[in-house]
Amino acid sequence: MLPVDYESDDYRFNKTLHMDVEVLPDQWNNKFDLQFENGDFKILTGTESLRNAIVIAIMTRYNELKNELYYPGFGCRIHELLKAKKSVVVQKKMVYYCENTLNEMRRIKKVNEITVNDSKDSAWKFELFFNITSINDEIISGSVKL
Repeated sequence: MLPVDYESDDYRFNKTLHMDVEVLPDQWNNKFDLQFENGDFKILTGTESLRNAIVIAIMTRYNELKNELYYPGFGCRIHELLKAKKSVVVQKKMVYYCENTLNEMRRIKKVNEITVNDSKDSAWKFELFFNITSINDEIISGSVKL
């Protein structure tokens, strides 16, 4: 059984947001990897779990998971645009693709805002910021570097 802090307020009051294994970008090339704590997976609950799930959904290519029974159409089409020439149209499409992905998540009540900004250190990178309202009316914000 994976270790879970059953006494934390986030677990006790935000159970409807589920639990998830934490993934974080590494320090060199921004590839996401599983996190470990005391020799086992690090488990997130509540609002942190939902923020983590949003990052996983955006970073997973559309239909990459070939399991149509449990994950039909899971992922985000934003990856189709990562090598496109930077423009306002490309950024608007990225926002549109992310909004569609987040609206498919049952734990999200409303997508409040999605912003895509150029990364100044690379001609091909972007930074995406999101702000959502969860099904239990928690406001959750975060970012993803693409």
